[in-house]
Amino acid sequence: EALVECILTTGSGDTDGKLSTFTLPPYGIYPAGKGRSQIGKMQTQYVETFFSQLAKSSGIDISLVKVRGDNGHHVVESAFKAFSRALRNLIDGINTNSESEKFESMWGVKSHSYKSGLEMCREGKLERSTKETSILVHIMLNGLLKGPDESVVVDTGIKTLDQFISILARESLISIEAKCRGDLYVDDHHTSEDVSIALGQVLNIAFGTKAGLNRMWCATGTYGDAEVEVIMDLSNRPCLNHNLSLSSNPNNEEYA
Repeated sequence: EALVECILTTGSGDTDGKLSTFTLPPYGIYPAGKGRSQIGKMQTQYVETFFSQLAKSSGIDISLVKVRGDNGHHVVESAFKAFSRALRNLIDGINTNSESEKFESMWGVKSHSYKSGLEMCREGKLERSTKETSILVHIMLNGLLKGPDESVVVDTGIKTLDQFISILARESLISIEAKCRGDLYVDDHHTSEDVSIALGQVLNIAFGTKAGLNRMWCATGTYGDAEVEVIMDLSNRPCLNHNLSLSSNPNNEEYA
């Protein structure tokens, strides 16, 4: 519902910290043009005061940028969550924007965290049939145990969809078997939709209680001239926000 970016920078210790950037207001879109002045009994004007004094007394420069958010409560909540996670990373000496050696040691494929996750043998499987499609999806969060070729078997009848799912599997080190027989003689809509639904359901099964998983993370991918950043939150509140423009035609129509 809201996304706030927090950047913490430590100084030399000789000077006070400062709130270098603060763009959280307005807190929501209502009242129109002003946002909320109060959330519960808390006056929103003091959110900036809080972080300003926190920066000054801690000697840390704080930047809080609202990327999006139409609800004042969620904007403030997101700001505090972003700050707490940035502070944890600062204490640990981890820069999440740079895959440093220490970053890899804590979160990379050779880390204890990653290996512990594999030991939990998270797995999900689903078979479903409707008038339009017959689908089998099997997912194992096992780090592509059999290698990238044998661990990823995708056959939906739609070449582009096969490529998307295969890339997803190999980049995330997830073993996926996804097969579908759909009514492609009508169009590819039902196959695309039902396979996507099944993938989501099976991932949810594999995650289980989500114990031991990082709830939030972000990653950036590049291909050719394109760069895309994805922020994910395992919140059990399904929501998708994107600003992807997949074509440059006058009507700004999207084709995939």
